[in-house]
Amino acid sequence: MTIDFRICAIAVAMLFALLGLGAGTATADSYAGQTYGDAAGKLSAKGYTPVISTVVGDQLSTNDCIVTSSRKPTYVRTDNFDHGKDYLLSLNCSAKLAHPGQPGNSLASPQGRKEKGVEDRAAKYNAKPENCAKNLDSCKKFCDKYEGQCSAEVLALF
Repeated sequence: MTIDFRICAIAVAMLFALLGLGAGTATADSYAGQTYGDAAGKLSAKGYTPVISTVVGDQLSTNDCIVTSSRKPTYVRTDNFDHGKDYLLSLNCSAKLAHPGQPGNSLASPQGRKEKGVEDRAAKYNAKPENCAKNLDSCKKFCDKYEGQCSAEVLALF
């Protein structure tokens, strides 16, 4: 009987341990990866006040900085000020890709590799605009999405 009781006690303890470990909730950051301008606009439309909590880098204008994390503040009131509608945003204002003499994301990072691909594709279009003319829809979508990457000659095709 003692062995049965021990087995039952161990099983109950394991069950409670498993239930306790599964109690946390994980949520995706809704604004991470967006520009500050886009995230701030969406937050304002929902009635929140976007507040910049941290900034890394100084190579981009504030509206072009990338939101790395966002959250509601843990405080609601301080010094008789209501912060219930504040939304804290952490920003990365480094260049999208580092170049000689210009800090930015490393080519070894996922963000750096993505930007290098964008730069390479834009360079191909800009070097030979006729390549862009072969598939105007795709080229136009690219130039619209990555504003400032396409030359005036390429943009003249649209």
